Amino acid sequence: MFSSDKLRYYMFAFLAFCVLSSKNIIIYNEETLVALSFFCFIFFVSHYFGNTITESFQERSEIIQQELQNFLTIKEESLRQLVQEHQKISGIVQGVKNLAGFTAIQVQTLTTTTQKALRNVFTDQIHVKLKTLSFSKLLLQQRLQYLLAEDILSNVLVASQEFKTKGTTVSQKTIQNVIQLVVQSKAH
Repeated sequence: MFSSDKLRYYMFAFLAFCVLSSKNIIIYNEETLVALSFFCFIFFVSHYFGNTITESFQERSEIIQQELQNFLTIKEESLRQLVQEHQKISGIVQGVKNLAGFTAIQVQTLTTTTQKALRNVFTDQIHVKLKTLSFSKLLLQQRLQYLLAEDILSNVLVASQEFKTKGTTVSQKTIQNVIQLVVQSKAH
């Protein structure tokens, strides 16, 4: 169980402890006894259970290493997906910028064409109104001429009577010419 080299080492340690205790170099108080017990515990645990503890630590390190590798793999995959999403978003941003430019151009074009169309509609409506007014004016002029033509003969006779009553004389020939012109205009 013990080799002679180990036995010598243990014997030397025990004798050194005894000598140091007898010379009062090591004083036995609570702290010394706790420290001595701790070192003995560590020694016996490492001597009898060292391989088991080493295997346990080795298994635990392998498990931690696998978990770390899984974490790194998952993190790498998530970063790759994040880069893909960033590229998609960058494409969307560029698309929105292009769409904004296109929309601005279309709105400007639509504004220009709408203004032209509005001017044309307004101009056409004004022309229609002016034609209606000119036609209405023409009808009124014709109606006025008709009314004047109907009553012109009587108006000429009334005017000649008024001239006579006032004492102004209008030549008979002038009255006959006016009557003749009225009759000719009615004939047409």
